[in-house]
Amino acid sequence: MWDRPFKLTSEVYYKNLTDVNPYTLENVRIRYRANNNAKAYAYGLDMRLNGEFVPGTESWFSFGYLKTEENINNRGYISRPTDQRLKFAALFQDYVPNIPNMRVYLNLVYNTGLPGGSPSYADPYEYQLRLPDYKRADVGFQFVLVDENKQFKNGWKKPFKQLSFGVEIFNIFDVQNSITNTWVRDVYSKRQYAIPNFLTPRVFNIRTTMKF
Repeated sequence: MWDRPFKLTSEVYYKNLTDVNPYTLENVRIRYRANNNAKAYAYGLDMRLNGEFVPGTESWFSFGYLKTEENINNRGYISRPTDQRLKFAALFQDYVPNIPNMRVYLNLVYNTGLPGGSPSYADPYEYQLRLPDYKRADVGFQFVLVDENKQFKNGWKKPFKQLSFGVEIFNIFDVQNSITNTWVRDVYSKRQYAIPNFLTPRVFNIRTTMKF
């Protein structure tokens, strides 16, 4: 493609599962039922294309499709806790025009929501809501002082085989992504409500890379 090296990898899979041990997920607690009274299946597709979309830089795009469900005591199939339908990610790198030592990367991630879990000892068939979709974008700027194409025989840069400084912004749009739910019971109504646990908001990072 475009007279540059590219690599496409793909995987198609199907798994039929028996004697499955169902579990529930609440916050970071995993509680197994320990009955092995379910059967399940999982199938999907994973694809990844990586190569030099811009000469001298490595970029990639990936796509995944997954469906997995379980049938507990022959009550019918419901989504398993890991049933995340679509996953898309991309990493694109480029050089700043007229400043070849300045590199820029953009990282994009989009995943459809996972099942929201269920309270401990509750019937999972009554809790089949999903978490919101996961959306995230990162951007980074890196200034390369020394690399394999730019070595120094004297001066303070001589000991380095690679030296660079960079600034990164993770989750640049400050999206509130939730990963799990914590279930809280109302004392009066006895109902349980899902309180989302959010991941890291926007973060600024400064980094340096050195190789001797």
